[in-house]
Amino acid sequence: MQEVIELHNEAMDLASQAMLLNMQGEASRAIYLTREAFYKERQAALMIANDYDMEPTRSVLYRSAAALALECMEIREAERLISSALSGDPPDEIANELRDLLEQVYFQRHLSLRGVSLDSHEFQVSLTGEVVGFGIAQSDEFVERVKDIETMVYRVAERKLGKPFRERGQRSKKLRDEMELYLSVPRASSFAVTFRVGGNQLSIPSIGLAEEVIDDIFEGLRLFNDADLDALQKRIPQEAYFRNFVGLSRKIAPDGKKIKTVGLTTIRNSKESTLVIHTPQSNSLQIIEKTELPTLAVGEYIEIIGILKFADSRNPRNGLIQVVTDDRDTYKVRVPEGMMSDIVRPMFEDRVIITGYLQKDGSINLNEIKREESD
Repeated sequence: MQEVIELHNEAMDLASQAMLLNMQGEASRAIYLTREAFYKERQAALMIANDYDMEPTRSVLYRSAAALALECMEIREAERLISSALSGDPPDEIANELRDLLEQVYFQRHLSLRGVSLDSHEFQVSLTGEVVGFGIAQSDEFVERVKDIETMVYRVAERKLGKPFRERGQRSKKLRDEMELYLSVPRASSFAVTFRVGGNQLSIPSIGLAEEVIDDIFEGLRLFNDADLDALQKRIPQEAYFRNFVGLSRKIAPDGKKIKTVGLTTIRNSKESTLVIHTPQSNSLQIIEKTELPTLAVGEYIEIIGILKFADSRNPRNGLIQVVTDDRDTYKVRVPEGMMSDIVRPMFEDRVIITGYLQKDGSINLNEIKREESD
């Protein structure tokens, strides 16, 4: 047993060093140390593989080894370790954590294109969660994300072309034609679809712009997922575009229940590039809170729940909405540029949760808006 403890401690030390190296940007060294940690933790787990009475130690070691295997992209090995752990009698809490890891294993397999060919102007989106089945998903959860991804494609394209943020009005016809979004049918292995940006089956105009837009979206979502606000702001220095990208990212991201993971896959340099968004929307609030315009006076931070009844975007830098609560109280809410058209207006007449800063005149400077989940 002493050797098992020593191997485990060595593995945890290596994993901690790898985490620190990752934070310092030394990814290659971090990967090497993570793999070394995986080998040691797997060895420790296998040493007590048949000692089913040694719970929770046995399942904890297997869980840790499986998590490290996933970090090393040893998907099949992670699956074996999780199965071995569940074959014993782990405590309920650890068993649930092992099942969550198994979902990640399956999702990594779903991210793989597995024979599906992608062009440079295409990407795959995969979903998992309570409302996702074998090639099927709840329509609202899927359709809303399709709309938000489509909006993000056009917003990023407009930003890449140097256009000022458009709070009102339609997309230009030329841009619509060049950046139109097409979808494949869902694949049966999981709920995965291919998005084609810029062109139909017969022609692909502006394919260079389509590639740039896809790469920009992938990197922006990666920074959002890592909560790296400073890097995201440097990448999108325009306040309205930045606020808009964060707002759309929150809507695309998982809610942690109905949709647990959102994965994206593309092909670059003949290799698959993947991004798995695990961050529940509620956990990314810290990013939204920092997107407030510094010129707006900040008062008491409050939350209200009610029906969105009115939206006025005539002032593009400070739109206005009204929310009526169950007590028939009406609140005026000021919406910063970048949020009205794509984030707020689609919720008109819906029951919403508003958070923001109360002002002296009784209005609220909007910080976040989301639909209230129905029972």
